[in-house]
Amino acid sequence: PRVQTLAIRLFGGFSVAVDGVAISSDAWRSRRAADVVKLLALAPGNRMHRAQVMEALWPESEPEASGTNLRKALHFARLAIGDERAIVNEHGVLVLRPDAGLETDVEGFEAVAQRGLDAGDEAACRAAADLYRGDLLPDDLYESWSVEPRARLRRRYLDVLRTGALWDRLAEEDPTDEEAARALIRTHLGEGERREAIRRFERLR
Repeated sequence: PRVQTLAIRLFGGFSVAVDGVAISSDAWRSRRAADVVKLLALAPGNRMHRAQVMEALWPESEPEASGTNLRKALHFARLAIGDERAIVNEHGVLVLRPDAGLETDVEGFEAVAQRGLDAGDEAACRAAADLYRGDLLPDDLYESWSVEPRARLRRRYLDVLRTGALWDRLAEEDPTDEEAARALIRTHLGEGERREAIRRFERLR
């Protein structure tokens, strides 16, 4: 059976839904099968050269061993998704779902965030902030390939909080942000909450 749609969640945890039905976590059989899907979901155009995938996932291994590991991971990934064409190899480039609907929460967030930040649109930035459901792949903190995208997306999240004037959330995420602290102090003073304003100032200092 051909899969029509694939929805991948990467914020706050990893999960995949095939035609609206979530794949159970034990369907992956191997951690690296899920990792291949995560890598391709994060890659521009959802495509990545197989050599890059091997370098990311098996940096210490000989090319031959990495090749064997990758073939196994791809086999289990296709099995979990339930479609042989879930990941195809186009002349050495691995492509995730080239012929079907694929959506990831990261791409959704980035598109709305870009629109909001480009236009300085507060409402769009607030909408983007609501799409950020926790940091990227928290279970993969120690995977070197996840570090850069996690940091980049977090910076983007702080940008949309700032442009969306979501000062409470920004101060929570980054207590050293002066702009957020100043805005909250002004709010507290405006509402006659002098003690709260002083507490906020002390915290910033």
